[in-house]
Amino acid sequence: MDNSIFPSKKTSTRNIQYRKSNWKIHEFEIWSGERICKVCSLCMKGSLLIWIGEQQLRLANVALGVPGSGEVGEGSAATALLGEDEAGAASLARRLATRLHRPVYICMGQTFDRFTSPLVEKGIAMEIKLHPNYFI
Repeated sequence: MDNSIFPSKKTSTRNIQYRKSNWKIHEFEIWSGERICKVCSLCMKGSLLIWIGEQQLRLANVALGVPGSGEVGEGSAATALLGEDEAGAASLARRLATRLHRPVYICMGQTFDRFTSPLVEKGIAMEIKLHPNYFI
């Protein structure tokens, strides 16, 4: 185990065992001739958070999607937690939750038009296929 993440100064007489985090972080960019957006995923036990935005860390829309109980995703639902959801965060959260069979939080710091939105979704889907261990 890498000892650089543990504090070197002993601050307690109790027996504390440090563990490496179970969270998985993955960053990537979506390009189509020019950069469309930056995406960062945080895979936690039982859920996934995906942030989509530009260089400036902005949080305009947050949505939560939960998978349905059926095998084909029947009953999947999503709701906007923050913002008006004009960016389509709730629909993306619902589709990803259905596909990944886990709750998905989508945080959008950028709005996309009808041309770039499908490119973003396709880029995320391709990244999930290439690196499934960061999303499941």
